[in-house]
Amino acid sequence: MNIEVEKSYGLLRFINKPRPWPVRCLYGVLSWCGLLLLGAPIRVASDSCRLAMKPNGIKIVIRRVIWFVHAGWFPISIRSDYFFDISEKMSVPACRSLIDWLERRPHMDSFDRRIWQADLYGGILERQCEKQGELLLTPDHPLMREDEAFRHSLDDALQALGRRLADPPAKPQASKRFKKGSDSFDKNDAYQTIGDFRQLMQGLGWSWYVVSGTLLGAVREQDFLGHDYDIDVGVDFQDFELSLLEEAVASSAGSWFIKSVSYCTFREPKEDGSVRYHQMDKPILVKLVHRTGLVADLFVHVEESGVLWHGSAIHRWDNSPFELAEYRLGEETVYGAADADRYLTENYGDWRTPVLEFDCSVDPPNIRYSRTARAVTYLAKVAYRFVLDGDVERARRYLDSMEASGVIERYDSAWRYNG
Repeated sequence: MNIEVEKSYGLLRFINKPRPWPVRCLYGVLSWCGLLLLGAPIRVASDSCRLAMKPNGIKIVIRRVIWFVHAGWFPISIRSDYFFDISEKMSVPACRSLIDWLERRPHMDSFDRRIWQADLYGGILERQCEKQGELLLTPDHPLMREDEAFRHSLDDALQALGRRLADPPAKPQASKRFKKGSDSFDKNDAYQTIGDFRQLMQGLGWSWYVVSGTLLGAVREQDFLGHDYDIDVGVDFQDFELSLLEEAVASSAGSWFIKSVSYCTFREPKEDGSVRYHQMDKPILVKLVHRTGLVADLFVHVEESGVLWHGSAIHRWDNSPFELAEYRLGEETVYGAADADRYLTENYGDWRTPVLEFDCSVDPPNIRYSRTARAVTYLAKVAYRFVLDGDVERARRYLDSMEASGVIERYDSAWRYNG
């Protein structure tokens, strides 16, 4: 049986709120027991127990539990979190243990097994790069094996995806869908969040502005979009310093905590056969959680070659550089791109017409993809899910977009990683 659960804003707020140490200890014990019950390797269960005890670790652990329900021995497939990178925040020993665990499951779909192994090999390399900032793999380097295994696993997954796309299931996999309830984006909480964010930035002396969907709401509706679930804000790369933000958050009397910090880990093959993994010296995205449980996505904007871009380890959106102007956002006044029409057209095309569905991975005219391991595995998983749902055309849109961006290339009747 397949179960697909829509995102619940109320649940997200509940999970995101900080918890005291005794509650986090309980989360850790329950996570350890639950994962062992689901058949997880003991190293993964122990790793998850430690992560659940950290201030912002329980959400990742919950996603791991859902993943093991999907991948383990239960006769239930929960596809709501199919795009999760199982290696996120996972230790190297736990990653290796889970790679072996996946290899011992011959009944598992070939794409599933190989794409998750690619995630895990990529995670091992990313953990090492995080420690050093840069990783140069020569042919005799101990981690060259992981790099080769990453590429082979990803190519195998893309070939399996190509085979499934050429011969899609005659009948899509039936799913029991549980729609999100009536709980929605609480605008009063959003006003508190944006007001406290202003105070945080004033204390740091940084110029900040609203971007993406938050600016769209400010321009089109002079308020937050009713179907939103987070707040999109930006700062300039030259202003941003993570250590200063961490100090300001620690001094905010519980108003904020940092949920995650995302760096882009780039893979760069060299002509001599070596491979360079490297990160920018500053993160590209910081997720800040407000005391209300709402998340503020703080995008660090980088100006290069006449383009101002922001994004994550997966996506990148390119804009023309812009000046700032004031906008009304419900009860608050904020700053955003002065030429809002140009900015929003670059991001959304016809931004004046509300749409029921907007896929941020392929619909924005300015979409690009970060040349990272995580970007390719994530996008391939999304395409595969659409094939299972019987939406072959949408799956092809993903693959065509990835090919146009140069992250994959045609290989016979399928694709392979272009890295």
